[in-house]
Amino acid sequence: MKMYTTISAKISEEERGELKKLGLNPTVIIRKAVQEEIRRARNKNLIKKMKRVAPIISKLKFDEIVSDIREDRER
Repeated sequence: MKMYTTISAKISEEERGELKKLGLNPTVIIRKAVQEEIRRARNKNLIKKMKRVAPIISKLKFDEIVSDIREDRER
């Protein structure tokens, strides 16, 4: 079972009224926003890592990699 924690955010009375008027659930909105921000941060970190290894990977020759994999499989 997942463990949960509570966070809070302050919004203006006007925004709160608009949420109620539109029938929007702030909990769902906040949860989705947090999940989206986590996804963006992970993607950003992944892109940084990819940029670091790109020069190394670009030096590799595809044909040699394929032949090495085939050779390993035959052993």
